Amino acid sequence: MNSFSRLWSRPILLAVLSLAGLIAALVGDGIWDIFSWIALGIPVALMVRYWFYPTGTKE
Repeated sequence: MNSFSRLWSRPILLAVLSLAGLIAALVGDGIWDIFSWIALGIPVALMVRYWFYPTGTKE
């Protein structure tokens, strides 16, 4: 795996998921509302997780 994909694969995945959630919230109804809540909630849940439980070394 090259350095570009190691560094940027997860942020790009979160960006695509957020964009899909925003588009679904704007144009869809019914099941699309549920998808948009889930798609927009995953990045927020990850931010909260890494805010309260950071990974890596502590200096």
